[in-house]
Amino acid sequence: MSMKTSKHFLTAARSALIRNVRELNLFSNDPLWSPTLNSFEQILSTRLFLFFITISLLIAIIYASLIIQTHTVILQNFSLSKIESLQSQYPTTINIPCTQVSIPYYKFIKLSPIFHQICSSEFIHEPWISSLFLSNATNYNIFDFHTFTFAQFQALALLCHTAKQAIFDGYQIFNSTNLVTNYLFSRVEFNEIVDGLVMNLQNNILANENRTARIISMSIAQNRIISALRTNIYIQSVYLSNIFITYNGYYLKKNGTAWSVCQCPLESDRCVYPAGAFYNWTMPPLAIPANVHLPPPYRIPGLQTGCLPLESIRQSTLECLYDQSCVDILAIQPAISHPKALPKVSSQFSLNTTIGFMFDKSLFIESWQTNTSFEDYYTVCAPRSLTYNYQGRFRLPSIITICLSAFGGFVIIWHMFTPAIVHLWTLIKRKKESVSNSSIQPINKVITTHLHRTIRTFNLFPPDDENDEEGQRVGIISTRFYILFLFLGFLILGFYTCLSERTQQFTVQTPSLIEYEHLQSLYSSTLSCSCTRFSMSYNRIMSILPRYHQVCSSSFLQSSWLAYFNIKEIHMNTTFFPVVDFRYGGPSFFYLLRILCQTVEETVNNAIHLFRSRRLITLNTLSRIQFNNEIQTRLNQFEQQTISSFINRLELIRSSIQTNRLVTDLLTTTGFSYLLNKQTSRYSPRFYSRNIGSCSCAISSECTRPQGFYFQSDSTNSKPKTIIPGLVLGCYTIDSLLFSTLECFFERKCLELLIDMRDLDAIGLFHPLDKRVTKVQPLRREKSRFSPNTTLQFIVSQLFIEDWRTLKNFTAYYYRCAPKECTYTVLRRFDTAYMIAMMLGFYSGLSAILEIILPLCIRFLRQRWRKREVPRFETTTRRSFKEIYKSIFSWNLFSTEVSVENNQLQQQEILATRFYSILFLFTILAALLYAGPFSEETKTIVIKSPSANIVNDLYSKNISTLSCPCSTAAVQHSKFVSIIPHHHSICSSIYATPSYWIEISKKTDKVSTLLTAHYRLLTSLCRIANRTIDTAKDIFNAQELVTIEPITRSSFRFQTEALVSTFVSQISADYRRTLQFIIRSFGVNQLMNVFTSNWKLEFTDKEQQHVLATYPRHFPSSNCTCATSFDCTESITENSVSGCFPFDGFRLSTYENLSLGQLNDNLFIIKWNNETNYTTYFETCHPLECRYTLADRNNLIYMFMTVLGLYGGLICMLRLMIQQSLYIYRWWSNHHRKNEVEISTTNTRT
Repeated sequence: MSMKTSKHFLTAARSALIRNVRELNLFSNDPLWSPTLNSFEQILSTRLFLFFITISLLIAIIYASLIIQTHTVILQNFSLSKIESLQSQYPTTINIPCTQVSIPYYKFIKLSPIFHQICSSEFIHEPWISSLFLSNATNYNIFDFHTFTFAQFQALALLCHTAKQAIFDGYQIFNSTNLVTNYLFSRVEFNEIVDGLVMNLQNNILANENRTARIISMSIAQNRIISALRTNIYIQSVYLSNIFITYNGYYLKKNGTAWSVCQCPLESDRCVYPAGAFYNWTMPPLAIPANVHLPPPYRIPGLQTGCLPLESIRQSTLECLYDQSCVDILAIQPAISHPKALPKVSSQFSLNTTIGFMFDKSLFIESWQTNTSFEDYYTVCAPRSLTYNYQGRFRLPSIITICLSAFGGFVIIWHMFTPAIVHLWTLIKRKKESVSNSSIQPINKVITTHLHRTIRTFNLFPPDDENDEEGQRVGIISTRFYILFLFLGFLILGFYTCLSERTQQFTVQTPSLIEYEHLQSLYSSTLSCSCTRFSMSYNRIMSILPRYHQVCSSSFLQSSWLAYFNIKEIHMNTTFFPVVDFRYGGPSFFYLLRILCQTVEETVNNAIHLFRSRRLITLNTLSRIQFNNEIQTRLNQFEQQTISSFINRLELIRSSIQTNRLVTDLLTTTGFSYLLNKQTSRYSPRFYSRNIGSCSCAISSECTRPQGFYFQSDSTNSKPKTIIPGLVLGCYTIDSLLFSTLECFFERKCLELLIDMRDLDAIGLFHPLDKRVTKVQPLRREKSRFSPNTTLQFIVSQLFIEDWRTLKNFTAYYYRCAPKECTYTVLRRFDTAYMIAMMLGFYSGLSAILEIILPLCIRFLRQRWRKREVPRFETTTRRSFKEIYKSIFSWNLFSTEVSVENNQLQQQEILATRFYSILFLFTILAALLYAGPFSEETKTIVIKSPSANIVNDLYSKNISTLSCPCSTAAVQHSKFVSIIPHHHSICSSIYATPSYWIEISKKTDKVSTLLTAHYRLLTSLCRIANRTIDTAKDIFNAQELVTIEPITRSSFRFQTEALVSTFVSQISADYRRTLQFIIRSFGVNQLMNVFTSNWKLEFTDKEQQHVLATYPRHFPSSNCTCATSFDCTESITENSVSGCFPFDGFRLSTYENLSLGQLNDNLFIIKWNNETNYTTYFETCHPLECRYTLADRNNLIYMFMTVLGLYGGLICMLRLMIQQSLYIYRWWSNHHRKNEVEISTTNTRT
């Protein structure tokens, strides 16, 4: 085609387009408006119609493009990297359910503690310790390292062993614990949780062991137990008499630059002094500090001496062990090879760090090698599906669907209303132009007449032949049914759209506290606000301030009152009052009370510090009520655990002291005597059990007598001349304190009595009373919840605490949690925009269908009604098939008057109809696929008050969007699990009854005495085991299982089994380790017992001031000595042996071929059973509803509604497109034919 021809073609095309636009008339063949409107009005209506359609479509497109919709995506196949990518994009809406909801910690956490090298060195092993011992060690000066070094290294080995065992036990329990979670955590959440778990493990182990060590130290020191090393107490015998006098060990302590005297029983943990080698020193003077100012031949760097080896080694450092020359000096026996000094490797502890600090700070741990694996956690979690929601605008297919649905409705609406508007405007205009013409009727009468006529003859389906009356009648009836069905359809659709629920998700970015609480009050069931900080220390969100009993801060524990006992004459033994006299033993009562108050306060403060350093882990923001409940639950557990832990250890230590019959310098439980050794013809001192009144401390720990004042001439068995109200004397100082009351110290008259009685039988013998004592004020009744006659045992059982003052700070919690966004979903029944879109789509689709079906049905029914003769069925059927085939083959949707007589044009219209049909079918098929298998629609299912079976069935389907929040998230263990221990029969046998061993104790032979100790131990240990189990069960029962959503039966079984397993492992391990630490502390401190089964006593001469000498007992059968071994035994009976302490003999004895030690380690439990009740747990959790969202694919109703909505707009769009394409094709054909004719004519002329 030449350029001239192309230009001519474009000009013609433009002219034709302009002409067609100007003459475009969509109402020329309209059955309703073509008779009413003239040509100009029809063209004007067409232009307005196109304008309104364009504006309506623009509005629909803008609406569909801007509206925000919640999209739910469900994936079945994914990788870990894909999950992490989605979690970073949709942190608040993604849900990834685990198929394995109970995961043991060891599956994804590996801990490897690295201990200080001292705990793996030769210095804590038996060969080195044995090499340090000399058989005459106690003959050296108390500052000489020969005296105590072997015991100190025993104590060091004990601390290392205890630390390692505590870590091992804690780690074993930790590994047996499960992480229970329904959904996969993100990597950040996982790391936060793991860090919190590991930190809690470390802090719990450390606090537990520190608490035990402090209570043991306090109990040994304040009960004034005598060490065989003679480092804290000396025992002097009065020559040629049956009198024995005890002297306290004295040390010099340095306060700044000044030195002061430190007395062992009262300040045991502070009485230390640098140790050295004082090879030729003689015994120091009694009752005064030894002279240590002369320089020793060698000072041991870092090594301290003190009242007890365990305390002095805690105050020492390891400096000497890093120096080989110093190690060689310590090695007393040259025949044994010397260990190599510790290498100076990198350590978090400096050379001058005390051993006590290393133990208290970290249990000798240099570092924790923590290896966590999120990948292993993911593998065990094994998710199979995930769901995430996001808010976004409609996608292109949705926009096209909405616009097509609306287009059909717009076409029909504007097709009806636009001509009416034009016609009404024309009538009004004509009325104004001919207002003077009286022949024209009034406008309202014209409109009324027109409406009546229109209603009677309203026909949306007129026949092609205007004279066809039957066709006109069919059209009018069809029109009326058409309107009726449209009305009914709109009515049904209105009810459907009003009643159908649609889930809408809303997001609030960075909500303030006020906004959050408002949202919580409205949408508590669906509100989710993910914390940006998942964990926070309790220190940030709460405070605890206990108020202690006033006695702990009173003057009675201060120097102003303790000056009452500054009676040098008694300490120097220039006066000889009985040890039961208040003036003699009274200081121990107040010092022990003070130490007990201090220990309790230190224990509580450390527990509070540990508790506040723990972390509250919340992935989602708690409500104020949930926060308060959660914190209060934790506080209740903390209070109960702190009290129980302290009291259980105190009672265990107290019982161990009593049953092992340790000797105190107050001699309240024992007395001194001597026994003739027939083999050597020498007398040897010995202990014997002393009675308190008619009660013997050998068989009872509850012996008491009134405390009071005595004459010097009274014996210990005499009654006091003046009794002090409320104060009693027990077997040990701790017993005296616990069984006493403070009633005397609430009364002024009682205090005056104490002051007046101070000089009883000592007028002129004592130095004057310190005036500060007379100014001490009594305690006030109104300041305590405890009555004056409440025993101190009960007050101590409450840790001296009057009340716990707590402050919970929800505001601090919220701002620490700092939710970045909150999402909540709302189910709405009536959505105006949704209704309008549905109505438009429904109208266009239903209208198009009715236009096709109604006329045919009405015509068919009228024909059947009128037909009187019915031809044969086969002929009718054959004729019908032929007619149907012919009608389909000649189907023409684009017929015009011009094409009726033109076969070529008619054939073009039939082809266009077929092309239209193909496009229509393909589009409908695509719509069905879009609304069916590929639909993005979701449906939210809500189940009110679901049963346990329903919830378990839902969880078994692994629905990633399932949510069944508990109405009670925290469920006490007591509600759903019961632990039932089965005790060994020995604890219910005759051997564990006091009457049995009391009867045996009446015999005085050695075997009966030792068996009495064994059976008493058995009774005591069975009782302690029961109390330990009961207390642990009470704590366990009060603890809560916190589940935001109910767990399944299988998860419940795993969780309860893990809980019970952890409980059983922990209670046994803690008891075994604590008891071993207690007994070993007795051993390393070389404490003496009544049976002298570990150390024996010998008289000395005047040169040694008649101070009793001590020698470790040697056991020939096991060839060992109690100074260096804890396993020395000697057979008593076939199944019983004696050891260094009664407990050592007991644990190494057997009963029915079972080790008593192993039975005791297991708390005399042979089997643990438990009963669980999932129904009770579920009823307490009580989820009010379950809701989940599923993909709503292949929903026939939705598919039908989508196709119905598209149908009307689709046929309008396709018919318009095909018709205009047909017009363009015809114009192009005519133009092309004209060009060919012109060219042919031109060629002919030329």
